[in-house]
Amino acid sequence: MTIDEIIFEVNEVYREIEEQMALITSKSKIKCPDFCNLCCNKNDIEASPIEFFPLAAAIYESGDIDDILIRLDESDKTGYCVLFSPDAWKEGNWACQYYNNRGLICRLFGFGYRLNREGFPELVTCKYLKENFSSAMERELKSGLESNDSIPIFRNYSMKLFSIDPDLALQQLPINKAIRVALEKMYFHYTHGLK
Repeated sequence: MTIDEIIFEVNEVYREIEEQMALITSKSKIKCPDFCNLCCNKNDIEASPIEFFPLAAAIYESGDIDDILIRLDESDKTGYCVLFSPDAWKEGNWACQYYNNRGLICRLFGFGYRLNREGFPELVTCKYLKENFSSAMERELKSGLESNDSIPIFRNYSMKLFSIDPDLALQQLPINKAIRVALEKMYFHYTHGLK
């Protein structure tokens, strides 16, 4: 599969997530506070490189690749996502400079579920949503399970990314390393015409 095909397929997965999240939000009235950045303000987030191929393409096309690579070198010391910016909300981007191209973990956290040992879905969310919407979240989960609607399960979306490119999807790296791998692959693709 070519880089462009990978980007297209990953974006299709993200489109599906956005539709599912919009449905959940409209039905349950659960939502993050405007421009909240608590989940981004962590230095131990892990992700896979494939999650950031659309981001890498956007960075490359914007001409910001050298700046981001320099910032990646500096961010290795802190572990915080290189795209995290508490002031990004001023431009309507929550706390992410490339909010529309954020990764899978960034899209699902707060509203996604993981399967516990018994195979039952457990919500992966933040303290704010737990404290302010716990009964609505439980209703949403129960409703999704009873009506057979699909609830957003991390594993399901990870498997969709795995089907696009197993090697890139299996690697779980600190978020900045995952971004770097995607950027390097994009850089070599565009500068050397590689597939």
